[in-house]
Amino acid sequence: MKIAVRYLSKSGNTKKIAEIIATAVGVTALPISDGLNDSVDLLFLGGALYAFGIDDELKEFIKKLQHEQVKGVVVFSTTAVVKSAYPHIKKALAERGIATLGKEFHCRGQFSITHKNRPNEQDCESAREFAKQFVK
Repeated sequence: MKIAVRYLSKSGNTKKIAEIIATAVGVTALPISDGLNDSVDLLFLGGALYAFGIDDELKEFIKKLQHEQVKGVVVFSTTAVVKSAYPHIKKALAERGIATLGKEFHCRGQFSITHKNRPNEQDCESAREFAKQFVK
C-alpha cells in the first residue's frame, strides 16, 4: 500500500501530529507546499481551522488533487477552539470526488495560553495508535 502524509501547520501543532502519524506508517510527513506528485492508496491529510474555516492554502492543495490520484483520505487535525476541522476538509475533498475513510484523528492544539502543552504525550500516543490501524 502506498501511503503519504501531508499537512498544513502554522503553529507546529499539526506538524507534530503529522510526524507521529508518518513514523507510525513508515513514511515521511511533508507540508502541503511539497504537493502530492504520485498516486497513493491512502493520504493522511492534516490541517486546522483558522477563523472557523480551513486555510486557503489547504483549499488550493485539495483543488489540485485528482480523484484518480488518491484512493482514500484520512483526515487529522488540531484545533484550539472548535471540535475538529474534519467536516470542512471532508466537504472540500468530496467536491473533488475524493473519499474520506470516515475516521478522523483530532486533538487540541496549543494556541497562545489556551490548551498549554498540547498536543501532549497522550495525544501523540493516540495519534500513533490511530495511524497504525490503517497499516495492519
